[in-house]
Amino acid sequence: MTLLSVLTPNAPASEALLRSVDKKDIPDDLGALASSGAVASLLQSNPKMLVKLIAGWLSTREAVWWGCLCQSQLLKVREIPGPLEKLKAVVNWVKDPNDANRNAVGKPGDTDSSPVGMLSQAVIFCTDNISPAKEHPVACPPGVVHKMVGLSILSAASLWPGSNRKECLFHFIELGLDVAEGEHLWADGAIPPHPGLRGGVSPTGLRSSGNIWENW
Repeated sequence: MTLLSVLTPNAPASEALLRSVDKKDIPDDLGALASSGAVASLLQSNPKMLVKLIAGWLSTREAVWWGCLCQSQLLKVREIPGPLEKLKAVVNWVKDPNDANRNAVGKPGDTDSSPVGMLSQAVIFCTDNISPAKEHPVACPPGVVHKMVGLSILSAASLWPGSNRKECLFHFIELGLDVAEGEHLWADGAIPPHPGLRGGVSPTGLRSSGNIWENW
């Protein structure tokens, strides 16, 4: 499967969302908005949909990396050793998205409904054949990787311990907007710089000031 490239801030919001949600689930009021213009609107009306927009707008590697940042914060407070090893395998794929690193994450047909499991499935779907039977290949649907990333992040936010799950979701959104601006990447200069979605504004007021672990 060809990894999808990042979109532009003025790309239609519907174009980004079509990578991560079904067409019937895209809100009607987003039809005329650019991706960057939809950020503030969705933050107020539908932050969960905003997660899916960011997941669709980012390139495939950026989207999976954003998922890694969110999952690592959840695992930091939950201290679950198994998912941590699986997350490390996903990170290795982001750093070098080759077949060997993808196969190390898992095989088509592996099922795991945990947040890290869904993120792992996103990487597994970065293949031309999602069927376990090589003699009966099944093409991977376009955008399924970005859809799994969005679901994994929303699932992680819903499992955040304590009463500040809404704040956690906003924090994850800020991380996504940071990644869209080339911040917190897996390596300095890992990808060419490009315009982000924030437009110089921090819509949630939770910008991490360069430290993604601050206050978490």
